[in-house]
Amino acid sequence: MDYRGKTICILPSEKILNVLGKKYTLLIIALLGNQKRVKFNDIMKKTGCPRPNLLSIRLRELEELGLIKKRIMGENRPLSVEYMLTRDGKKLRSLIIPILAWIEENSKN
Repeated sequence: MDYRGKTICILPSEKILNVLGKKYTLLIIALLGNQKRVKFNDIMKKTGCPRPNLLSIRLRELEELGLIKKRIMGENRPLSVEYMLTRDGKKLRSLIIPILAWIEENSKN
């Protein structure tokens, strides 16, 4: 973060807020809490994310923050990948759901 020519580092909150502010991130976290495990294609369909590479980036960012984990299924091709929330991801989701509800309620006006 740059403030009047001085670099101010707000870690780790700056990194987390940067990822959470990106498109589809909150929807991914909310969706993963609805089911134990969710496959990549299901996440893509249910969030409306238009590009697989964009969804891959968001999932990787969440995984790097320790909010989700992925599980590769199968030993043969094609592989199936499932995603789930970690304990920290579940804690964060419990905070995000009321925010999403507030947005839904107040965006109708």
